[in-house]
Amino acid sequence: MKKSEKREANTSGHLPVAASWRRRTMLIFLYKFFWRAILGVVIGLRYLGVKKEQHDGPVIYIANHNSHLDAIAMMTVVPRHRLHLTHSVAAQDFFGNSFFRKWSMENLVNAVLISRKRGDQEVDPIEFLDGLLQAGRSLILFPEGTRGVPGSMGDFKRGVGHLASRHPGIPVIPIYLDGLYRNLPKGRAMIVPFGGNLIMGDPLVFSNEDLNEITARTQEAIEKMAQDLSDSNQI
Repeated sequence: MKKSEKREANTSGHLPVAASWRRRTMLIFLYKFFWRAILGVVIGLRYLGVKKEQHDGPVIYIANHNSHLDAIAMMTVVPRHRLHLTHSVAAQDFFGNSFFRKWSMENLVNAVLISRKRGDQEVDPIEFLDGLLQAGRSLILFPEGTRGVPGSMGDFKRGVGHLASRHPGIPVIPIYLDGLYRNLPKGRAMIVPFGGNLIMGDPLVFSNEDLNEITARTQEAIEKMAQDLSDSNQI
């Protein structure tokens, strides 16, 4: 185990703490049993296209973003042996403004908190996330940058393009999340069972594309999944 993996997670360039067997077991229970049951059975979320066999190494998962349930839903499709090595990227200014939120995100969601304000961190967030990928970690990104208007998708920011262009060969897995904003609306704390869909697309692997092309292709992939779902619902 590398010494750097024992350091605390923050945007000063340190890697998250290496997971103990207790933490690994907790994450498996939370996402493969507890949350999978809540989302699949209680809420009625349908899992479509989820691959049993996924890349056994670092992956960049990307999805549209409308609900605080999004990161939790994404974690439920990560292979169990990679859960402790997979980090959702969340906003420091929102989730880091109280001890409980910060502790919950870092320990229960396995997230890393990134400032959305320039100049607030010692290290460029892209450099920090780049270091995680180099260390064999996987990332969950919401390229819109924030929860958008319920039921619609905003333009992707270029963070996914920066990271994928620096790591040719690392799969970018697009996921379309449909309806989770109804299950946990913005500003609400209670989950309601309105159903929904989690659709996993085929991995995108880039080689020498520039960051703008990568950003455009990843957004197009998720937009196509959304359109295909809409078309199938009209049949």
